[in-house]
Amino acid sequence: MELIDHLWRDIDRLARAGGRPIDVLVDPGTWVVFSYRLGRALRRLPRLLGVPAKCAHKPFELVVGTLARVALPPSAEVGGGLRIGRVGGIRVAPDAYIGRDCDLAEGVTIASAGGAPWIGDRVRIGPGARLIGPIRVGNDAAIGPNAVVESDVPDGATVAGIPARVVAGNGSRGLLVPGRKRPPLVDALRGMVRRFLPRPTQLLLRD
Repeated sequence: MELIDHLWRDIDRLARAGGRPIDVLVDPGTWVVFSYRLGRALRRLPRLLGVPAKCAHKPFELVVGTLARVALPPSAEVGGGLRIGRVGGIRVAPDAYIGRDCDLAEGVTIASAGGAPWIGDRVRIGPGARLIGPIRVGNDAAIGPNAVVESDVPDGATVAGIPARVVAGNGSRGLLVPGRKRPPLVDALRGMVRRFLPRPTQLLLRD
């Protein structure tokens, strides 16, 4: 269920940010996220099933990652609602943690150095930014383009520069499309019924 919930949140954010249905099929960033989600799901299988499944998935992961020039290993932990705005030159450490509803721009590097970064929810990371070492990036933070972040970032802060320093207190608020939870199956079915069946008032008017 976690795979479905996270994928739903990923695609929902893409759609509400202006993505078209065709983008789900042709956008390299979407394929990278899908490959990552699949790889995470396979890691949870029993060993007898998981080993051959992961071996079968590895070529797909390599092809997608090479074409998109994105390294997002399944060992990293990434919450639902991930958006990769533009692909190319993105590298995520295998032991990194990224929260829900985050945006990664092209050229972003999240690297280990004595430990990997921990990135909170709703964080926007600008083009070319580098986050290095066992730092904590708070919820609703924004990382400016080409910033080099080697120390903790407070919740809701905007940082920029080399080394990165706090330059504003508005963070990512207003810059991100917020994520949504997947509606329960019963609610989804009820919504479909309401769309396709006539309302009782409509039946009365016909009579």
